[in-house]
Amino acid sequence: MAPAMPDRILGALRVLFAGLALAFAATGLLFFLFPDGTVRALNAAGSPLGFPPAPPSALRFWLSLGLAYMVLVTLLAAQIARDPRGRAHLMPLLAAGKATSSLTCAGYFVFSLPAFLYLANALVDGALALVALGAWAVVWATDEAPAARDAALLRAVLDALVPRGGPFPLDTDLDAGLARYFARLHPLGLAGLRLLLRAIEYGAVVFERTRPFSRLDPAARERALAAWETSRLGPRRQLLASLKLLALMHFYERPEVWPAVGYDGAYLRRKLLAGPNAAHHAARLAT
Repeated sequence: MAPAMPDRILGALRVLFAGLALAFAATGLLFFLFPDGTVRALNAAGSPLGFPPAPPSALRFWLSLGLAYMVLVTLLAAQIARDPRGRAHLMPLLAAGKATSSLTCAGYFVFSLPAFLYLANALVDGALALVALGAWAVVWATDEAPAARDAALLRAVLDALVPRGGPFPLDTDLDAGLARYFARLHPLGLAGLRLLLRAIEYGAVVFERTRPFSRLDPAARERALAAWETSRLGPRRQLLASLKLLALMHFYERPEVWPAVGYDGAYLRRKLLAGPNAAHHAARLAT
């Protein structure tokens, strides 16, 4: 249950934040050296689109604060680039700064002056905030620290799907096999499983107004999964249907389950040995 971050993704994060550090440094220097020229250039870009010009200002107090902010985000991006996994906790800080810049400019654009300068900064910094949060989500999804919690949550979900002591008097330990399946599916398969489990964990809070799934009693867990299965939201139903399909596929493939459902294995064997790949299946089944 411990997903590993592929080296190519780690390398891409290093390049991403190194590039952001360079871009922030260049932008901050440009603002500092040519504050009026920057405003005029953005006004010129927005004029053909019908945006009113932003007025020039001789006051440099805000420029000093803006330069300090650009230095800060440059240093944050540079530190993250050195070790994206170890310094992932800095990514939300960078995202918070960019989101604040974006939202305030959006507010000025709507309530003060619809200048192109405000709109451009709102869009650019908003996109950068989402990039930083996306990078943080990638690191979180491939972090090895929550592996034990993931395993316990997967066991809780599977026990609700195939309850112990239920219709099948069998040990229903499916978590290891299902985790191996996701790991073989894709290099980020276990990260996807982690996201799926977190959706179920906190979906109970968001949709059912209960405690997180792992803190519910067995009966409440079954009700929570039933709510996913009968939800009016298609993606929510599909998410549970996919997990249920994979879990039960691993459950019913176990030979010790077959007698409980009245299957002796002979039907499938006959079909395989009568098919076009009979020789291959005969050799496989003989081992």
